[in-house]
Amino acid sequence: MRKDWLGVALASLVLAACSTPEQQTNTAPPQPAYNGPVVEIPGVEPRYEPINPSTSQDYSVNGKTYKVIKDPSRFSEVGLATWYGDEAQGNRTAIGEQYDPDALTAAHPTLPLPSYVRVTNLANGRQIVVRVNDRGPYVPGRIIDLSRAAGDRLNISNNTRVRVDYISVAPDGSVSGPGTVGTTVAKQSYALPARPDLSGGMVMTGSSAAPAAPATQDVRAVDNSTLQSNSDMGAPVHSSGFLGAPQPLAQGVLEGSEPPPVAAPAAAPAPVAASAAAPVSQSAHAGSGFVVQVGALNDAARARQMATSLGKRFGVPGSVEANGNVYRVQLGGFKSRAEAAALQQRLSTEAQMNGFITTARPSM
Repeated sequence: MRKDWLGVALASLVLAACSTPEQQTNTAPPQPAYNGPVVEIPGVEPRYEPINPSTSQDYSVNGKTYKVIKDPSRFSEVGLATWYGDEAQGNRTAIGEQYDPDALTAAHPTLPLPSYVRVTNLANGRQIVVRVNDRGPYVPGRIIDLSRAAGDRLNISNNTRVRVDYISVAPDGSVSGPGTVGTTVAKQSYALPARPDLSGGMVMTGSSAAPAAPATQDVRAVDNSTLQSNSDMGAPVHSSGFLGAPQPLAQGVLEGSEPPPVAAPAAAPAPVAASAAAPVSQSAHAGSGFVVQVGALNDAARARQMATSLGKRFGVPGSVEANGNVYRVQLGGFKSRAEAAALQQRLSTEAQMNGFITTARPSM
């Protein structure tokens, strides 16, 4: 159990004259020379700290005198460990720090304060590095008191056999001693990864500034009107939202820079609701060649009405191509793709309609 250091100091003054100094009897044999791999273990990273002078004097507790170790550079011992938790929270340690059960700390009766040790649970092999900042324990056979967090990491009970190895830290930060043999404390970093730069670079953390985009760089959103489809299968890139989708070209019909040859119709169908400026046919185009498909409806009457209206507005032939219960509204019958593309552009800018270019089927 953690003791108040002021009370311990007063008791040591009263009992020092009538007590006989006792040496530690739990000293472990020195470790043999080690040339194996170095493994990382959790714990507090040792750093140089001056020794607290008020805790460097020998003292007595319960009639027993404890001699503070002057040179612990080769100190190791084996014995029982215990841990103290929330009941000591808020108390002051021997060097005046507030006890924190969640910190990786420990109490030792004779090591210099503060100092660092590696603690090994001999039952399961777990190891951890803790900072010794308090005095205790004062129970025969027990050699170290661990904080709740350190005890949990080692998975100890109140009577677990452990090995304690001292870690010496020089003023330059270098470490040595038996607590460094074969192990090192795993360094933990809480830094966030670099944030991506949407302009194409990477934002550097710290004082480095993100690379600036070139002054001539012109970043704009993609205009959907610039997208083109490289396939005649499925729905087009530009869609007006009408039902249906273009089907593959009929067998033997090829699309190129010039319209394919068109077989002469056996009998031309009568025009449906046509005008002089925009003739509308049910299944074949007046000029054949390239056409702009602007919609696919499942209502024949609406399809013919739409073909007539758009044909008048843009002064081109309009037609309705039936395929089952799908009626495709198509404009034109141009000899070249460029002429069809011009109408496609007018539809986009003047009527906000997205059509796509295809070839007219020959009449059957």
